Amino acid sequence: MTAREHTALVGEGGVHIVEGAGATRRHALHLVKLVVPVDGPLEVEREGERPIAVRAPVLTGAGVAHAVGSPGATVTAFLPPDGLGAGAQAAARGRVLVLDGAQAERVRGAARDALRGRFDHAAARELMTACARAFAPGGARSRPPIDRRVLRAMRRLAEHAPDRPALGPLAAAEGLSRSRLSHLFHDAFGHPLRDYVTFLRVMSAVRALVDGIAPARAALAGGFHDQAHLARAIAATLGRTPGAIARSHFVQEPAASGRMVVP
Repeated sequence: MTAREHTALVGEGGVHIVEGAGATRRHALHLVKLVVPVDGPLEVEREGERPIAVRAPVLTGAGVAHAVGSPGATVTAFLPPDGLGAGAQAAARGRVLVLDGAQAERVRGAARDALRGRFDHAAARELMTACARAFAPGGARSRPPIDRRVLRAMRRLAEHAPDRPALGPLAAAEGLSRSRLSHLFHDAFGHPLRDYVTFLRVMSAVRALVDGIAPARAALAGGFHDQAHLARAIAATLGRTPGAIARSHFVQEPAASGRMVVP
């Protein structure tokens, strides 16, 4: 059975729905990811650990290498590790976390609502917000807030993607050295700043693919040398291929797809 994929890119995050069996390669992206198996188990592979099979939602911190697969429908919410996803990032920093109890039921209910209802940007935002609330306020207070200088630097990097702005001047604008900015970023998110830069470039290329641009041109839009370079970066960051992304049904604002019912 060929999986049907539906994706809504919302701000710096989004929602990805797979109806039918689906799996990713091992990857690590700069987003907090909450994967909810709707019917059937979810197999999770973590770097350096044996695969596990669970029927509960799984949360991965930003930059954590993993692979997931399921024989049935899954709903994945991607949350920026700051702002909306700060509580989730604090809960899962550097690890893969299997949810249980009321927290698991809350996100599972939100995922089922997303499948049963009309999937558009409003529904995606609602799901992302519901998932974020499941980790607030206690999770967000478990670690000190992210240094605002780091957040401002991240925003500037995002504004200049996919160009490669020099990190030295960007750090200096915040009164930091390049090494200090990199240290603060790693302390907040658990992985290197250069991974975030790669993530921004990948997302620039993904948005080009969403707009129907050929992979070779999308690679240039993301600042990659060629199509092969882009394919390697997408696999390492998203666990997918440019072709799989291009075949996915992307929900564009304000268009909406029809109802999607849990199989």
